[in-house]
Amino acid sequence: MPIIKILPHADYCPQGAEIKANLGDSICEALLENGIEIEHACDMSCACTTCHIVVREGFSSLNEL
Repeated sequence: MPIIKILPHADYCPQGAEIKANLGDSICEALLENGIEIEHACDMSCACTTCHIVVREGFSSLNEL
């Protein structure tokens, strides 16, 4: 099970967090399922670019979308 480390962000996750994600879930899905409410205006269809994140490690393990 992949683990996502969220660095502290004043608006979205002030304390930072480490969450487990299901294989095949998008990062957006994993964050939302764990109570980290990031903006996602297009219902996760990868069409609007509102759910920006910065991947510092593990980028090569991600799917294209």
